[in-house]
Amino acid sequence: MAVLVEGGIGLLAIVLAWLFRVPLREQLPASGSALWYAMARGVFVTLPMLALYLWLVHSSRAVFRRLREQVEWLIREMFPANSIPQFAMVAILAGVGEELLFRGVIQYLLVEWTTPMIGLVLASLIFGLAHALSKLYFVLATLIGLCFGWLVLQHGDLVAPIVAHSLYDFVALLYLSRLAKPAVD
Repeated sequence: MAVLVEGGIGLLAIVLAWLFRVPLREQLPASGSALWYAMARGVFVTLPMLALYLWLVHSSRAVFRRLREQVEWLIREMFPANSIPQFAMVAILAGVGEELLFRGVIQYLLVEWTTPMIGLVLASLIFGLAHALSKLYFVLATLIGLCFGWLVLQHGDLVAPIVAHSLYDFVALLYLSRLAKPAVD
């Protein structure tokens, strides 16, 4: 199910890009050093996000425990087999599909229609709403959306947010499903 949803988001992004004449290919460096630097930026940006994630997962505060329980339930529902290849496939599809849609199409259009800052904020809010498992999750997803959108505005490509999104999702899924220990009061 998760593969279909995330793959469908990518297809939706491509269709919307075609309909609204959004140049997705121009937002993806083809090869060479630009591609490698963009990938390195994506890995670098993932590190503080993962540090925050670890802090949240191991926090004993009630609001964070509830969020963790919600996410653990969602992972159990979406990934009953709990398999690493399944996590990797969904993480890659989510990174590619969601970044093409939210940064490559939605943010691109909002920036064109308004200003870079308004486009960034609105696209990030839409990204947060799409991930609104709870109020806290909405806030956290919106902040991550701001980070990913800022990368696009600063560097003009989607590779870093795609890499960061994919890597973060994979590590978070793997950690929470296999390695994390519940927080103790």
